[in-house]
Amino acid sequence: MFVNKQITSIQLYGIVIIAIAITNHVLLIPVLLHYGKRDSWLGASLAIVPMLVWTCLIYFLVKRTKQGDLIAWIRLRLGNWGAYLIQSFIILICLTHALVTIKDVTMWTHVTYLPRTPLFMISLMFILFCFFAAREGIKAIAIASGLLLPAVVVLGYFVMGANFQYKDYTLLTPLFTHGYGPTLICMLLTCSASFEILSILVMQHHVRTRIRLRGLLILTTCVIGLTIGPLTGAIAIFGPFEAADLRYPAFEQWRMLTLGKYISHLDFLSIFQWISGSSMRTSILLFISLDMMRIEKKSTRTYILIGLSLGLFGITLYPVSDNQMVIWLQKYYYSLMFVVGLSLLLFLLVVAMLPIRRKEQDA
Repeated sequence: MFVNKQITSIQLYGIVIIAIAITNHVLLIPVLLHYGKRDSWLGASLAIVPMLVWTCLIYFLVKRTKQGDLIAWIRLRLGNWGAYLIQSFIILICLTHALVTIKDVTMWTHVTYLPRTPLFMISLMFILFCFFAAREGIKAIAIASGLLLPAVVVLGYFVMGANFQYKDYTLLTPLFTHGYGPTLICMLLTCSASFEILSILVMQHHVRTRIRLRGLLILTTCVIGLTIGPLTGAIAIFGPFEAADLRYPAFEQWRMLTLGKYISHLDFLSIFQWISGSSMRTSILLFISLDMMRIEKKSTRTYILIGLSLGLFGITLYPVSDNQMVIWLQKYYYSLMFVVGLSLLLFLLVVAMLPIRRKEQDA
């Protein structure tokens, strides 16, 4: 399959950062606070150690695949059935992540600033935007991410700095008051959320510049840092127990924001952050799902993308309460993603050790 290498490694890193950062802000932080309370920030910080090792293994696979098509590389060693199995597995993972993102952003939008707008209309408009972005391809998503990410980062630093007046960092200690278990759990949960860096392997064949280890290590550090920042901020403002009871701790920090005596209610700026991150994440997940199918004809790709979008829209209409969503995230989602991410990496490392099949080599 001919692939037009349309983006640079820097653009790839931008897509990964904005896609992972939104879930680490919105989905992961409440789960960490639930399990770790005051110790959650330390668990998230310690995750940098296994994640740097994880990143080195990903770079090893990038070198082994020669930054080429991952599925074609697997097919050379396992044949067509092995390649089809991994393609189906990756598509299922991407659609699951997309479904969770759409469901969460729809609920947040309905609860915070559009309470009288029907949920199906919010979901439809969001999916429609993501459909067009995914149809345009990875280059359009990369350009949009490059434009949106700097603004998202600046707003993040803005809310962090402006809220220093309310923060008490002594609330981050004492640690280990309930043993070492909560810290370990939070470390593993942070790793499970950050395992999505593995998506670099399925997008690398679209990158025309070299993916370097230094860039991947910086990327990993940024992803972990984007989790630690709002997590420590939530504890320092609200305290570990009050923060653990909040549904959206990062959003509540925006609601605290004031500039002087006369400027308040700046939480509307968080809408830009939320929608930017969620739309880019969903768009790239839809694109990867479509890309895994290896369909050349543009019209066929469009029809399949319409089917995927309608399928996600239909599933999001299934009535699930916010409380049920939170329980599912806490008990199942991140635990499952940890097992899935680790299993996929180990599988690829085993494949990297296999020789090229004689039949495929002759072909």
